[in-house]
Amino acid sequence: MNKLTLASTILAALSLSACSANPSIDNIDSDFGSLDNDSDGYISKVEADDDSIWQHFSNIDTNMDEQISQTEFNAYMQLNTGKVADGSDVTDSAFKAGIAKFEPIENSFKSLDNDNNGYISVKEANDDDISKHFGYIDSNKDKRISRDEFVNYIQTHGKDVAEDEALEMIKKS
Repeated sequence: MNKLTLASTILAALSLSACSANPSIDNIDSDFGSLDNDSDGYISKVEADDDSIWQHFSNIDTNMDEQISQTEFNAYMQLNTGKVADGSDVTDSAFKAGIAKFEPIENSFKSLDNDNNGYISVKEANDDDISKHFGYIDSNKDKRISRDEFVNYIQTHGKDVAEDEALEMIKKS
């Protein structure tokens, strides 16, 4: 892990505790695109000074260059989802940035459930394109994916997370 990523993770974790300790801090109610007024790929202090993100600025700006990149924004939002975000658009933008790096799920639930026990285990998931999605799909955190969890995930996020057999399976449901 490179030093910048490690430092960003540590600072974001510290900011999480700072946010939870201060109940008077405003939630962020805008997504990155609407905050980046000049569309240069960064949120400057000028762009943030009249918005709810201002109180979070120093926690998000992990490299302390006095501007927030999309990467810094997404890392902060992912670490603080449900704690600092007001609307689903804000949390969804962070989620979509995270899953954009994953290979899409191509297979149906049945083809991923190798032992036909009605669940996709961590081991079964590791052998396929679903492994990085596992933590998002396993909504009840029981370390296995039920058919309902699989279907709900793909119905909710569609082409952002799935293609081929996985989407076809949902159409037939």
